[in-house]
Amino acid sequence: MSGRPVPVILTERLKLRAHEASDFESLAAHWRHPDVVRFIGGGTGRTPHEVWTRNILRNRGLWEVLGYGYWLVEERKTGEFAGEVGFADFHRETEPAFWGFPECGWIIAPDRHGQGYASEAVRAIHGWLDSESDAQKSVCIIDAENAASIRIAEKLGYIQNGTVRMGEEDVCYYERTSRS
Repeated sequence: MSGRPVPVILTERLKLRAHEASDFESLAAHWRHPDVVRFIGGGTGRTPHEVWTRNILRNRGLWEVLGYGYWLVEERKTGEFAGEVGFADFHRETEPAFWGFPECGWIIAPDRHGQGYASEAVRAIHGWLDSESDAQKSVCIIDAENAASIRIAEKLGYIQNGTVRMGEEDVCYYERTSRS
């Protein structure tokens, strides 16, 4: 499945597409916002270098190497940045490990929280994963205090299967069986 171009996914309100160099400023502002990083990676904003390498280069590279990856989310009506969603295999150093399975992640711009964008985008990418890949399951990890993301995961059929240890913290570990 590797070497796949990033597909465009259209939902009622959203367009999911490949990350481009021209998205840098929007992404840099997004990843500096405290509400974006509150439950992710220790709660510190990303530097411009980290945004470039982790959000632009890595997200495009995932598609080449794995055949799946992250999409940039924008509003269809306005073309404005709305977040990022996707799948990866980051080979995280967790106990236990979950390498080899698509790990789902989503982060919606704080000014669009509570509007159903995350659910809409995450539902769309799972439809894509179920129809376009042979993945038997996908996984996600969520901070126990992130109630909004836990609700989204549960709506999509994720079931908590314990916790995983990341560094010095335990985070909730969820699995979802493919519906293909």
